[in-house]
This record gives sequence, C-alpha cells and structure tokens, in this order.
Amino acid sequence: MNIAPAARLSVEPLGPVIGAIVRGVDLSRPQSDGSIAEIRAALLRHQVIFFEDQDITPVQQRDFAAHFGKLHVHPVYPSFEGVPELMLLDHHAGNPTDNDNWHTDVTFIETPPLGALLYAVQLPPSGGDTMWSSMTAAYETLSPTFREFLASREAVHDFMRAFPPQR
Repeated sequence: MNIAPAARLSVEPLGPVIGAIVRGVDLSRPQSDGSIAEIRAALLRHQVIFFEDQDITPVQQRDFAAHFGKLHVHPVYPSFEGVPELMLLDHHAGNPTDNDNWHTDVTFIETPPLGALLYAVQLPPSGGDTMWSSMTAAYETLSPTFREFLASREAVHDFMRAFPPQR
C-alpha cells in the first residue's frame, strides 16, 4: 500500500460556526495516521469539511470514510456495485429528489454514524442548494430555561416517517 506522505494540511474556515475547506490532501491515496488525526480534528472543530478538486473511486471513498468509524449500509437507497457502503444519489427527471428537506442522515438507527462523506460527480456551474446547520451552535444559543425544558424531552426518530411503505 502506497501511503501518502504526511501532508501539510491547511484548514480555511468558511464561517464563524460551521464549515471549512481542507487543502493539501489527496484522498485518492491512503492517508497516514497523522493526516487522519488532523482531518478528524478539523471535522470535529468545523462539523462540515470540504475537500476540493478530488478524483476518487467509490472504493477509495469507502476506504477513506472507514477511518472515521463503522460504515453504514443504507436500507433503502441503491449502492454502487461491489461497494454497499456507498449509496448513490442520482437526481434527474426520472428519479426526482426525495431528501430535499432539512434532515439528519440515518438517525433512526440505534447508533447513528458520525457523519456522511459526499462525493459530488456533477455540480451546477454556480449555486446549488445543499446546506448544513450546526445543532450544537443552535443549542448553545438557547436560554438556560429552554435547555432545561428540552432536557426532559425525548425524540423519536422513526424510519417509517422518512421511508413510508407506499414509496
């Protein structure tokens, strides 16, 4: 295995609360433990990180994602042949989007994954509508009284709400 040499990563925050661009890493190559530790630290600090100009295969994407925890096989969405851990989101006229509302991925399982690793194959020339929000920052801005109120509540994350049988 040809492990990429320890990279000189740079992390450029995109805003005061969430998001950063990580540069100086080639995700098509296996990463050193040091690089993975730096990427993990950037992810935990910024919650959403972006790697621009990457050219990776589904297997390389899966292998990189495996550094961050156990991978999930989605029970509904189709996957890549030979790589069941990668689901294919292919939106076109014959397959319109069904996840175009605010959501958190697979919170209906007992131990949800740390996150998701998206690889865009086709992007619009400008704009786009994928957005992220920090629930940590939202919670931290709540009053102590409202935090106390929430602490006594439970949420039900039900698979059937997102994927009803009539689909």
